[in-house]
Amino acid sequence: MKTRYERFNELIFESYCKTCIDNAIAKERKRKYILAQRERSISALTDAELYMLSKDQKEFEKVEEEHENFFVRGNTFQVQDQHIGRALSYLLPRDREIILLYYFAEMNDDEIADELRISRATVQRRRTLAKLKLKELLEDGI
Repeated sequence: MKTRYERFNELIFESYCKTCIDNAIAKERKRKYILAQRERSISALTDAELYMLSKDQKEFEKVEEEHENFFVRGNTFQVQDQHIGRALSYLLPRDREIILLYYFAEMNDDEIADELRISRATVQRRRTLAKLKLKELLEDGI
C-alpha cells in the first residue's frame, strides 16, 4: 500500500506530464498558425494571383485583354469592361461564380443555391462580401 507521500508524488508527476503535453500541443498549434499566415494553398489563390505567378508573359497578358471570358457551370460570360473583368479575376472562384450567376445570368439566391448546392444564406452572405471586395478593388484601380 502506498503512503500519502508516494501518492502525492505520483499526482504531482502526473500533473507535470499533462502540463508538458499541453504545452507541446499549444507550441505546435502556434507554429502551424504562424506557418499558415505565411503560406497559401494554390487552390486558395485567385486567377489574377495565379497569372502573376506565371513565368510566361503571355499568361499575364490574358488578364490585360480587352474583354474577359468567365466560364461558370457550362455557361460563358463575357465581361466587356476591362476593369470589372480584372476585378472579377481577383475574387475567389466560388464568389466569382455567385456574382456572375446573380448579375449576368440573372438568377436569384434560391436558384444559385440549388445550382451550387449550398444554402441560400451562404449565397447571400458570399454575394454581399464579394460585392464589397469588388467595390474595394475597383476603387483601388485594380
